Amino acid sequence: MTETMAAAVMTAAGEPLEIRDLPIPKPGPGEVLVRIEVCGLCHTDLHLWKGDQPIERDGPVILGHEGIGTVVELGPGVTRLKPGNRVGTGYVHATCGNCRECLTGHETHCASVECIGVNADGCFAQYAVFRESWATPIPARLEGAQAAPLLCAGVAAYSAIRKARLEPGELAVVFGVGGLGTYAIQIARNHGARVAAVDISDEKLEHARRMGADYTIRADRDVASDIHALGGANACFNFAPVAASWRQMILAAAPRARLVLISLPAESLRFEAAEIIERGLLVMGNADGTRQELRQIMELAAADHVRSVVTRIPLRDIDKAFRRLASGGVTGRLVVDIP
Repeated sequence: MTETMAAAVMTAAGEPLEIRDLPIPKPGPGEVLVRIEVCGLCHTDLHLWKGDQPIERDGPVILGHEGIGTVVELGPGVTRLKPGNRVGTGYVHATCGNCRECLTGHETHCASVECIGVNADGCFAQYAVFRESWATPIPARLEGAQAAPLLCAGVAAYSAIRKARLEPGELAVVFGVGGLGTYAIQIARNHGARVAAVDISDEKLEHARRMGADYTIRADRDVASDIHALGGANACFNFAPVAASWRQMILAAAPRARLVLISLPAESLRFEAAEIIERGLLVMGNADGTRQELRQIMELAAADHVRSVVTRIPLRDIDKAFRRLASGGVTGRLVVDIP
């Protein structure tokens, strides 16, 4: 193995990403070195690149937290993984493992959570270091580009659907048919729900129909009336980063509906207390999924119950890929091939 690797480096917020030759990192205690084959490009990477979330560490940063590759070296104390194992990592790099959230199955809400791109370098590089305890096994029958976006986008949608506790026959309304919305449509259908997709783009609504949506509604229509004509929403999922969707969710909700917020609109969200109280609405947030949920969605994808819609990008074009994602013109997910 050589001593250096190619990596896409962020030097400052909003500046072009540079391909540089860097030293290959060394795994520390409880860590493994992974030779990366592919890495998905996530909106969280975009937020970090734009400077929406400050990165408080010195030097250039390697983003990318939907990485898949093969273990090539073990750090001290590694017992579960072996060289040759195929693994992936999501946004969470590590948690404390001992707090109430970690011990009760809510580990992604750990107050000491460490994240890739924020606290540790990521996978837009030929090699990356994973924590053994957070390395997700990737089924051999699952192709890398199909699996990579599941590590963040897919599991976030999967966890949101699970939190909403959908029942067969209920109406789930997916606002925003981007990468996460594409997963949510499929997963809600797997739960036996009827699915309505809402988006401003006719192209994305046609994509939603191909992915299994029973109904499609343009976001510039009277969305609430259209949804109440179907019986009202039992669960709403906001994957569109605009505050307008929040208002549509409240108006479209049936009594006792569950409203799940996933995207991050720049504007403040407002509501009248009576709108929530009188209809018994439940509002919750969801940012990520647990390690168990990661394993579950990988198995669902390996069994062809969940499909990723991807466009593959070579590492040399990663800066163009970031700018394409920022323009809002991506249907499905972008996946970077690592040479």
